[in-house]
Amino acid sequence: MGHYLAGPPGRSTQADRPSIPLDELLAAHERFPALFDDRRTGMVLFDSEGNLVRANDAALTFLGVEFADIAERRYGAFIEQSFREVARIAFAAAAGGETLETTTRVTLASGELAQIDMLLTPARAAGAIVGVYGEARRAGYREGTARKIGELASLFGKHADAVLALDRSGCCVHANVACERLTGFGVRELRGRSFLSLLAADARPQGRASFERVLGGDPVASEGAIVHRDGRRIEIAASTVPIVLDGVVAGAYAIWTDVTERRRLAEAVREQTERVRELYLVAASSETNAEAQINAALALGCKRLHCDSGYVALVEDDTVRYLFSSGAVRPESGSTEELDIGLHRAVLEARRPVVYGLESRGPAAFIGAPVVVNGLDFGTLCLIRDHPRAEGFSEADRDFVGLIGALAASTLERSEQRRRADRLAFYDPLTELPNRTLLDDRLQQAIASAERRSSEFAVHFYDLDHFKAINDEHGHFRGDEVLRTVARRLARAARDEDTVARIGGDEFVVLQPSVRSRADVEALCGRIGAALAEPLLVGGVEYRLTASAGIALFPHDGRDARTLLTLADTALYRVKQGGRAGIAFVSPPS
Repeated sequence: MGHYLAGPPGRSTQADRPSIPLDELLAAHERFPALFDDRRTGMVLFDSEGNLVRANDAALTFLGVEFADIAERRYGAFIEQSFREVARIAFAAAAGGETLETTTRVTLASGELAQIDMLLTPARAAGAIVGVYGEARRAGYREGTARKIGELASLFGKHADAVLALDRSGCCVHANVACERLTGFGVRELRGRSFLSLLAADARPQGRASFERVLGGDPVASEGAIVHRDGRRIEIAASTVPIVLDGVVAGAYAIWTDVTERRRLAEAVREQTERVRELYLVAASSETNAEAQINAALALGCKRLHCDSGYVALVEDDTVRYLFSSGAVRPESGSTEELDIGLHRAVLEARRPVVYGLESRGPAAFIGAPVVVNGLDFGTLCLIRDHPRAEGFSEADRDFVGLIGALAASTLERSEQRRRADRLAFYDPLTELPNRTLLDDRLQQAIASAERRSSEFAVHFYDLDHFKAINDEHGHFRGDEVLRTVARRLARAARDEDTVARIGGDEFVVLQPSVRSRADVEALCGRIGAALAEPLLVGGVEYRLTASAGIALFPHDGRDARTLLTLADTALYRVKQGGRAGIAFVSPPS
């Protein structure tokens, strides 16, 4: 049977009777004893001021007292001295409407100290809080729960994330090694510690609410932050799941994942993605010439990797020569690289991006990637950081530099292919002189320039004398060698501004874009004639060549390219008819 305060003996500061709502609550206990009196656990009821007004038999038996001995005693009077402040705070919270579980220590009638788990619940009547219920269990109950939870510890002991096993009060019963790494506290230090004490202040309300939901049986996923032992704030993702033993929620597993690293990795992925996107934009600028495209890629590398300068260098024998550059230092194209040739050789031999320190430049760091063009070692792409950074160059940085090197190689290959295509389109493959297409273009330019300046120019049409006999007697292969030699001699005899073209067979045209008189034309004809007259040794056979030439002058003989070429060819034919080895102007001198 339960025992309760029926009257006011010894209560000098209180009213003679309990308040009306409290009376109603006590009457309800009489009508429904199972709610309080018949419970196997110790049940006590305090009024809102903390005075004991009721206790059941289980509580009295545990304490070893009669109700009369403890009636009206204050809540704190039962508590061992070192626990009283915590007990006072817990009672005030319950009187304010919270339900909470706390561990405390009470003095029994025998003088023995007993540790108990106390569940404090607001006592309500007529819509008001009129007191506080206390339900007490020996701490052995919690220890038994801890033991059962401990039996499950092997499930998370080696888990990569921090895992805490919590009892119903939120105190840590077990923690894995990962939890030590995350919090900075040892496993022994964590035991008995409330998980809320590990959370950052702004994360505690959410943590408390999540834990209450878990005690109701629902798993909860949330985000928050803890404070490491050294004071660092660590952002975490938390998964909290109930531990159910014998059909009762005995506690919870809290699984904490450090999302700082995850966010760092996500940021690194985002950064690399953005780098590659920008590099693709550079690569997509196909209309840009090779130099501009490679310089743009180098500038991007300097910006993204916080480097001061970048180069593409051609490595030949023991020489490193700048071809393209970007950044604070801009060496001239073609100048010799100041860096050690050994660094560039090492990059080419490694076949992958590498990082070195530059002792000759103090703390400077060098990251380089090989540039391989058409399957052959071409040179290196180098980025230099003169101002050191704590993080150095990462693997992602190396990958990015490798991509820039690949872009540079691709651009150079494309440029070489374009150059070859241009040569096929505009140059004679046998002699490497301009062909008829390029000659026509140069003639149009000469006409436009001469018209603007009211000047003259000359078109020389040459044909080798008796060349057919060389082909017939010694074969076309020998004839081709002779034509290549003639082409070189014509090019040497002409001036830099002149154009020497082969338009077919043994026919050559020389465009002399600026002449002041026929004397200038005759002087060039003399140089060409002298060059061709020198003995020519091919395949052990000596040849002595002569040539016939017809010359047309702009604008006297014609004002368009076709007319000038046709008339020069006609003048050439006259020379052939007259015995060869001479020159003829379209129009005789006036």
